[in-house]
Amino acid sequence: MLLRRFAGPTPGLMVLGATLLCLVSCGGGAGGASGGEDGAKVDFLSGASGSEAPAFTLESVDGEQVSLSDLNGQVRLIDFWATWCAPCREEIPMFKELQELYGPQGFAIVAVATEGAEAVREFVKSNEIEYLNLVDPDELVSDLYEVPALPSAYLVDREGRIVEEFVGPKPRRILEKKIVELLEAKPAT
Repeated sequence: MLLRRFAGPTPGLMVLGATLLCLVSCGGGAGGASGGEDGAKVDFLSGASGSEAPAFTLESVDGEQVSLSDLNGQVRLIDFWATWCAPCREEIPMFKELQELYGPQGFAIVAVATEGAEAVREFVKSNEIEYLNLVDPDELVSDLYEVPALPSAYLVDREGRIVEEFVGPKPRRILEKKIVELLEAKPAT
């Protein structure tokens, strides 16, 4: 569970922190980060890229059971977040715009909140979030994806493969470019 990860400094958490500190202070690293012309850094995980996105079924804020496979054939951004996470909340306007722009072309945001349905339902309603929001209060799916921190996201192609992993806030320019590339890609034969 994510709460367990923040209960105290574990060796893995200390290594992750040191790595992130090095990436920020050292200006990137070989294959570990990508910088833009504005100096923004995005951490890309490499462990699951190219592998099939793990299947899951969760309850939506509307009380419906939704499986990742229900969205097969679409480009999906699986975003792990929480209402108390400031960087997560800062991404919401961008996600709303991306869903509105690219949803008709086959793009879907799958937001997975790591807390209870009632808190998420109220937050989604008060912030007029219309993209798919699922709840993972026991963090089983978060554990399945080995989510290291919030926000974390996994960009999944139409064939169900993870093509990019992000830890931390995602600069729109980088994310949007990757979404467009996947939407324009020819399906595998």
